[in-house]
Amino acid sequence: MKNLDLIEKYLSEELTPAEQEQFEKLKKTDADFAEEIQMAAVVNADFNIQQKMRWKSLLEKQNAPAKDTPVRKLAPRKKSYHWIRSVAAVFVLGLGLAMAWMFFSTPDLDVLASEQLVNIYKSPTVTMDGAVVDSHWKNAINAYQDGNFSIAVAAIEKSIENTPENLDEKHFYLGLSYLYEDVPDYQKAVNHLLESKKLNAQRFAPQADWFLSLAYLKQGKTAQAKALLQHIVDRNGWKKAEAKALL
Repeated sequence: MKNLDLIEKYLSEELTPAEQEQFEKLKKTDADFAEEIQMAAVVNADFNIQQKMRWKSLLEKQNAPAKDTPVRKLAPRKKSYHWIRSVAAVFVLGLGLAMAWMFFSTPDLDVLASEQLVNIYKSPTVTMDGAVVDSHWKNAINAYQDGNFSIAVAAIEKSIENTPENLDEKHFYLGLSYLYEDVPDYQKAVNHLLESKKLNAQRFAPQADWFLSLAYLKQGKTAQAKALLQHIVDRNGWKKAEAKALL
């Protein structure tokens, strides 16, 4: 290949002005030179393309992020919600039954009666016999006020035996004491409340009717209890509102 240096400088764009003038003159006047230029240009272009591709590949490999060593991951275990659904179903069913019970069942009158017996009725008064104080009755009052109802029962019974005065009051409080004991005796409470009413149909009768109805409810004698409760409501008696709520 003639004028190889000139062609290489042309391809690398390093021709001086004088060499550029010589190059253009030969290209026009020398057919072989012109053909050599074309061949060199093709080879150079192909070379450049390959070089560019090679360099591009190298650069991509160099700049590519390092690949982490693959780690085998266990597939997450499927959570079982079966037991949650079961618990939820039981809860909903229980709630539904509870609501049904609240709306359609009759109230537990025994429990309602117990709630009414939480508040203790006021304590009795001191009975005087001339200048002598009935010591048993005084002891009964103190025991009743302190909530020692079993002691109050014994003291009132002694007072009834030794001092047969104000018996309607004594039987009334004796009935209450049996009703308020830690282990109540409902039948004895009923007996003494009825005795109080028998002795005096006015003095403690309204209160006796109320506590009698509670004692009957605790005994499970609903019909007798409701008859008394209705009597209290009809007569606009003591504890009318509470009696109406229990009917």
